[in-house]
Amino acid sequence: MSLQKGYVTHIMYRAAYLAGQWYPASESACINAIEGHARDAQSEQGPWRGLIGPHAGWSFSGDAAGRTYPWLARSHLDADLVVVFGSHRGPSGPNTVFVEEGWTTPLGKLQTPMEFARQIALELRLGEEPAEPARPDNAVELHLPFVRHYFPAAEMLMIGVAAARVAIEIGTHVGEMCKAAGRDAVFVGSTDLTHYGPNYGFEPAGSGDDAVDWVRHENDRGFIDAVLEKRIEATITHANEHNSACCAGAVAATMAAVNAFSGSMEPQLVDHYLSFDVRPDASFVGYAGIVL
Repeated sequence: MSLQKGYVTHIMYRAAYLAGQWYPASESACINAIEGHARDAQSEQGPWRGLIGPHAGWSFSGDAAGRTYPWLARSHLDADLVVVFGSHRGPSGPNTVFVEEGWTTPLGKLQTPMEFARQIALELRLGEEPAEPARPDNAVELHLPFVRHYFPAAEMLMIGVAAARVAIEIGTHVGEMCKAAGRDAVFVGSTDLTHYGPNYGFEPAGSGDDAVDWVRHENDRGFIDAVLEKRIEATITHANEHNSACCAGAVAATMAAVNAFSGSMEPQLVDHYLSFDVRPDASFVGYAGIVL
């Protein structure tokens, strides 16, 4: 809700708060950036129904997202629903679903399947995600131009889940409900990986090359391997115990949704690198793109 000239107005669309800061603000610049990030994507058509992708500023994580979305788009060009599991939630949640009209992006609006969203909220007892948040949520917004670009005819459903086992239950139910509703759905899980260095108060491997190698080959890789080995619950425990992902609930929910919708999943790593590879710094973050 918002106050304007003494009246209460209902905000129906989530604004693109980070456009022009974390990613381009104009349609043409956004399309050019997306195509640039996908320039060396070696996408294949396959059984994939979902993806895991990062949500940092595109100058850092855009290549990982740009190289991964074409895999899912080639496999399901005619998808009519994209379910985005996102938002920064700890083990206690909250668990929410966006039930308003939709989201604004530089490429146009993404519509919410409002009746279906309210059905999910009711059946799964989820809270309602506000159209006007207390602060911008990069974990969802940074994906939306990619969703709009690669799935222009699809509606978009956003669900925020806790980094706890309940995420698996929610993802399973959402996948089953999408299938029962006859939707041609694909699923997106938004997370960055290890946040390392003094800016994040996390330096168990010290600094320098040893720290970079540890994040790349041990901490990030432990989380990635849990995804590739289809150990859904392990993604949550690894992230919570090793600080290896900021939105593990979104990953677990996406994996569970794909599994429930398709009856199986075939995870494949598309890309993995660190912000250190883009701009070396004592503090850095891991990014991965995985199709499911």
